Amino acid sequence: MKLRIALLCALAVSACSQPAEEPVAVETEKVQTSFAPDEARLDETLPGAGSEYAYAELLALEPDDGVVIAESTKGAGFCTFTEEGGRVLLSAGAPTEEEKAGAAVVRPNGQPAAALYAQADGSEYITTGPIFVREAADGVIGMTATIVKADDTGSATLTFEVPDGERAPYNGTWSCQG
Repeated sequence: MKLRIALLCALAVSACSQPAEEPVAVETEKVQTSFAPDEARLDETLPGAGSEYAYAELLALEPDDGVVIAESTKGAGFCTFTEEGGRVLLSAGAPTEEEKAGAAVVRPNGQPAAALYAQADGSEYITTGPIFVREAADGVIGMTATIVKADDTGSATLTFEVPDGERAPYNGTWSCQG
């Protein structure tokens, strides 16, 4: 036991007597990885990003974007549209009461997260291929998101329309809980 203690002490003393290494300077770029739901985000790599119609493209949802529909639904994530590239572009929340309409959240390019409202009441409407609409008012851009299910496998298309037209549909899957 005394031998072990002596060896440990010798190692500790030798480690203390070694000169310290010079720190390595690393240049880092400060990158914001998450945006609050009320913050606009512009992805300049998407088509039309430099134009005034950049919002016609949808960005992947940010982790907290569902809060924009939290008061009118049971929360985002009841149904989601995921494009073929793996980005979740739309998340829908079931209505708080079945006789009311649910809502969805999207993030148009260059815009904050936006709430769109289902055009019929109940959870079943959302699962079967809904239409979500946000009316234009006082500087708010009107938009419509339509989910068309191809079959029971979950394959679907998302059509996103704005006042200036619509972009080519997104192909992906529409998946719902339950």
